[in-house]
Amino acid sequence: MSRFAILIILSSLFLVLLSTRASASLETEVQADVGEFYLNVSGYISPFASIVLNSNGIFMRTTVADKGGNFSISQVRIARGFSSFCLDAVDYKRLGESTTCIKFPPATGNVDKRELFLPPTIGLSRTVIAEGQDARVFGYSMPGAKVAVHINNEVLSTFADAAGYYEIKLSNVKAGTYLLYSTAIYKEKPSLAPSKKIELKALNWWERIIQWILEFIQKIIRWFSSIGLGILWLTIPILILILILIYKIWGGKRRKKKGYPFCPVWPYCYRKSETRSSKSLPRRQAGETEGEEMV
Repeated sequence: MSRFAILIILSSLFLVLLSTRASASLETEVQADVGEFYLNVSGYISPFASIVLNSNGIFMRTTVADKGGNFSISQVRIARGFSSFCLDAVDYKRLGESTTCIKFPPATGNVDKRELFLPPTIGLSRTVIAEGQDARVFGYSMPGAKVAVHINNEVLSTFADAAGYYEIKLSNVKAGTYLLYSTAIYKEKPSLAPSKKIELKALNWWERIIQWILEFIQKIIRWFSSIGLGILWLTIPILILILILIYKIWGGKRRKKKGYPFCPVWPYCYRKSETRSSKSLPRRQAGETEGEEMV
């Protein structure tokens, strides 16, 4: 077995071992605290929306708004010093989302947050479009609420229908990146401001080409990942190509020491003492002899 084949086998075994050790080292840490106080939260959003209460990424409680958009989460145990939580909302058709984080002084007793008007959920028909194309912004709020969609420094307004649905069309979008979020006013009460925004990108022609190349590479990676060994299937061919290049250069230097010219890529190398075939030599004119030049 050649040295080159041995290098490929050893490298493949090393990558398999490395992938196995990495997967075995993954751990999941679970934390649980029993608090001495209670958190009570209530308010309203779009009808039948799902609301998740969490703090610092830790799930605490979930609920669903009723047909009037009202929701309530009560008797959630919290520890002394508890000072913030977030409400993640998704409308019942899963068209849009909203996140609202609330901060307050460290808890020294029960915490009650009532009559919270959560911002409308917001979604996009497409998050990446070509320059000059249109995009639709939509979501849900309280029925009849006045909804304002904030797009960078511009504000577009509309009213939610009887189901709470709203929609705004963005026409002939110029190239650039836009951050969007929505707020609402219901019965003269403004909603809270969302803590997260969504992003819309309008790409020009060369950005679209780069986007297409990146998406193509991602599809290839996903295809290799679906085979079984994940990114390893993509790593092995790349490693083999690197080893081939190293072998060619290393082998070329060894051939040079033995009298061959340095030829790491082209497979046909000649000794310095050898003459090339007549096909590779230029034709001599009549009367010209070897080693002489025409005057």
